[in-house]
Parts: sequence; C-alpha cells; structure tokens
Amino acid sequence: MPRLASNQGQERGGRSSASRKGLRAWLGLALLTGLPAAGAATEVEADASLGLGYRDAEFSWNIAGTLAGTDPNILSELNWKDMHIAELHAAGEVSIDNRLLLRGRASYGEVVKGENQDSDYAGDNRSFEFSRSNNKGGGQLGEATLGVGYQFLWYDSTVGRYARFTPMFGYAWRGHYLTISDGKQTIPASDAGPIANLDTTYDVEWQGPWLGASLLMDATERTRVTLDVEYHYADYHAEADWNLRDDLAHPVSFIHATRATGVVVGLEVRHDLTPAWAITTRFESQNFEGDAGLDTVNLIDEDTGALDPSATRFNTAKWQSLTANIMATWRF
Repeated sequence: MPRLASNQGQERGGRSSASRKGLRAWLGLALLTGLPAAGAATEVEADASLGLGYRDAEFSWNIAGTLAGTDPNILSELNWKDMHIAELHAAGEVSIDNRLLLRGRASYGEVVKGENQDSDYAGDNRSFEFSRSNNKGGGQLGEATLGVGYQFLWYDSTVGRYARFTPMFGYAWRGHYLTISDGKQTIPASDAGPIANLDTTYDVEWQGPWLGASLLMDATERTRVTLDVEYHYADYHAEADWNLRDDLAHPVSFIHATRATGVVVGLEVRHDLTPAWAITTRFESQNFEGDAGLDTVNLIDEDTGALDPSATRFNTAKWQSLTANIMATWRF
C-alpha cells in the first residue's frame, strides 16, 4: 500500500586503591545496575566514560500486498540512506575480584544529514514501480545496554600482562525516531515536483536479551584492547504517522510488529594518561534484521469516519551502522 499522500504516490578500569574501594565501588555498581549497594567487594576496578561519536547508518523496511506475502511480494518499501549522526556516548564498567564483570553503555544521537526514498510497486520483486518520492531523512536515535559476565584470566609472566575472556549476557534497547520531510515526487513523471507539508514520522524500538563474549588484552603497560561480540534477540515495534494521508488515522497510521536478530561487534582501545584518567576510543558495527511479521494499517472509513483496521504482511526491516567515538575515562 502506498505510503505518501496523493495518487498513491506520496508516502563504552583501572584499579582502585584500598582507601577507595568502599563508597566509589558501590557507586559504580549502583550506576550500572540501579540497585543499592549490599556489601563490600574484596577487590574492585571501576570506571566511567563520557564522550562524543559519529555514526553512519542505513535503515529500511518493506511490506507485501497481502497477509500471504503476495500481490505483490513487495508493495511498499522505505529506505533511510546515508544518515550521518552526531552522538553523545556514556559507558561504565565494574570488575569485582577480577571475576564478576558489570558493564553498561548508552548513547543519544541526532541525524544531521540523511536521505529517504519511498517506492511503491505493482509487480513482484520490485517491478512496475508506479510511485517514488525522494526526501530528506532525519530524526533522533537512542541506545542503552547492560551486561554481566564471568572473567577467565590468563597471565603471561614473560611480559607481565593479562588477557581476560568473559562470556556475557545482557539486555539492550534501541530507539530510532525517524522523520521524512522536504519531499519531492519523482515517479510518475506526470506528478513530479515538491510535496507540500510532508512531515511523516516512523518510530521504532528494538529491545531484548543478548549473548556475547569479551576478550581484553593488555597491549602495553598503559594500553589495553577489548574485542566484544554480541548476538541479540529483539522485539521490533514501530508506529508511523503518515501525515498527508487523509484515509489513515493520526497519530498512529500503521503499526509494525515482529521479531529480529542482530550482531554487534565492538573494538575498544583504552590508553592511560594518568592513574585516574584515560582516553578510550571505540569502533562498533551493528547489523539487525527483522523476521516476517504484521503490518496493521489504521484505515478510516470514508463514509462513517470510523476506524477500519486492515492487515498485511510486514516482510522485514534492516538496520546497519558503523560508529566511532572517543571518550574521557575516569577510573574510580
């Protein structure tokens, strides 16, 4: 079903001294877990980081013409491309007795530049494209993840350094609140031109558990490298407001619901500047894909004005991003 209006065409450390273990250690735990301190740890390492980042991202979804996934198999497809995102990042980590590891990360981002394309097809496999608009893609992004793991340590006496392997599990949330504006109809040629008052929104949240592992290596006395790999399971829920469609309800024109999986890979380098401060850089790749699910369209009956929902197949959603950030790290 076409999504834009008119003629179906517009649609992220260090050891604490003995005198610092108590209050600061449990403050770190409280920040990461939201729970009050319940006792004293024998040995605690903790840090907190804050910094800036840049993300390059793409997001897309498409639906079929029927619940069976036919007529056609791809009816409408939306792509947000070349999104350049400026972000604020925060992270914290607590290691207890060099065994229990607690870790948390969060970020907030603004899309400073992006493109959107909305296409509708009359035939299978993206054939007979009868409508296309090319628009400005914008919005905001938020992420938060918490994880816990058990550390296995290896010590190389020849160089006097450690390596740590940590199986982990956790829970993550991602919110992508995307916009479409400054539209231009490009197909059909007869309707080509600006789309007035386009102000469409698509709000999607992915949340669920993850399993993963972290490998930390002391590269030098002052530098450590961490590799993280996570496999995510997520519930996908999206609500859209297609503001130019008079035949759709507002502010919720349609709803998408399905399950998704994803892989997150992070490479982090921390370099100690002083006993209390370090610089941390992190590079991260995310790849998520949704299963087939349900697209519930909130149609409005043209005669009575009553809500008349209908449903079709939600084929998939895909999210890909690459992030680089640099943070100042304070070690408790």
